[in-house]
Amino acid sequence: MAKIILQKPLNLDEVLSFATQKHQGQKRDDGSEYIIHPKRVSKIIEEIKKDSQNKDVLISASLLHDTLEDTYTSYRELEENFGKEVASIVVELTTAPYVTKMIGKARYLAEKMEHMSNYALLIKLADRYDNLCDLKNCTPQKQQKTINDTIFILDYLSNHRVFTNSQQKLVDLINKQIKLLQNQI
Repeated sequence: MAKIILQKPLNLDEVLSFATQKHQGQKRDDGSEYIIHPKRVSKIIEEIKKDSQNKDVLISASLLHDTLEDTYTSYRELEENFGKEVASIVVELTTAPYVTKMIGKARYLAEKMEHMSNYALLIKLADRYDNLCDLKNCTPQKQQKTINDTIFILDYLSNHRVFTNSQQKLVDLINKQIKLLQNQI
């Protein structure tokens, strides 16, 4: 993929500070601070894309991936602070709750992920992987639903999209995590 020419250089400390401020007061199911999730997703991206020319864009978008969906953040705010490239990826990663209610979240995500850019799909797969790794404090019902939804999404994508090498690495990690979870439930 071609190197993205940024309007201004990204400062990852500023991105993290912004995301932390926006998610302030939000908690995960286990009671931990919400920002831990975007930080873990960014670490997954960092590991998978060690040599990427656009690593800062990917890490920034992964840190911000839930800001439009879960906080009072606007696209304009993201664009002004971090550039159109990052803001556009975050938009791709944002779930429309009204649609998930109409067609179901798994189907919505599968169809949305089919049409995402490669960068957005990579982050969405890292997000899904982290969510699977963080199910230990959830009810068995939520664990099973997340597993079933993930299996549906991956089956759909494998029939409708070709994965990049980095995306395939994440799919493999997701499948390993699903097997591990299924053995525990």
